Amino acid sequence: MALFDQNLIEIRDYLARKAAAGNVSEYFHTGPTRWPTEKNRNLVLGQDTAVELGNPKDASTAFLFWVDDPNAVRHGRVTIVGPDLPELNGRRVSFGRVVIVGGTDFDGENSYDRYREMELLRYDIHLKGYMMRSASQYGREWSRVSRQALADGISLRTLGGALIDTFSERNYVRAVEVLFVTGNREDVLELQEISEPVMKRIGAMNKMAEELSFDCDACDYSDVCGDVAELRSMRSALKRKEASAHE
Repeated sequence: MALFDQNLIEIRDYLARKAAAGNVSEYFHTGPTRWPTEKNRNLVLGQDTAVELGNPKDASTAFLFWVDDPNAVRHGRVTIVGPDLPELNGRRVSFGRVVIVGGTDFDGENSYDRYREMELLRYDIHLKGYMMRSASQYGREWSRVSRQALADGISLRTLGGALIDTFSERNYVRAVEVLFVTGNREDVLELQEISEPVMKRIGAMNKMAEELSFDCDACDYSDVCGDVAELRSMRSALKRKEASAHE
């Protein structure tokens, strides 16, 4: 099984449970997103905030993963577990966001570089009236939506569509899905459990690539690498590259 195939299965099971409870909305983005952008001055002050998502006092999780099978990902789908932004006016809520990419030819040689590029992409969204206050390596996201943007019709469908447009510009990306969770704290915490093995595998990838550390006996991620063929392949590729650099 490839690096994140099991996580995709877990996401599908999660959505099936939430849909059975009548708590899921689904849309398909046909693009392009036409919401105005404001990259350099996109500030939403507290008094101008209509909706706050993932405040540090609330539950929050944000992550991405990919599968090397575009057919396993329903391109353009934006799924919302819980209410959309217009229904959240005046509220501060727990928040989850997941980007799922279906790509081609991911392997031990290119997965890390592609991951680094995609990790930047998911935060390179500058919709006017939507401010991301915090995006960190700890898998949390804290955002604000302005009163004016909400009045003008912004929604999670808008944000999801912008993400799909941005990721689709990469030639190795064939399909993109986005999932948002605003239902309640428990829904977000349940999603956070799914994120933990994703973050651990990405942590292993980062450690190998950035530290060039291959001492399995001393590594906190040895159990992960031993179970995932793609991480073992990446480890071998990095070792070959390091050896070549010292010849």
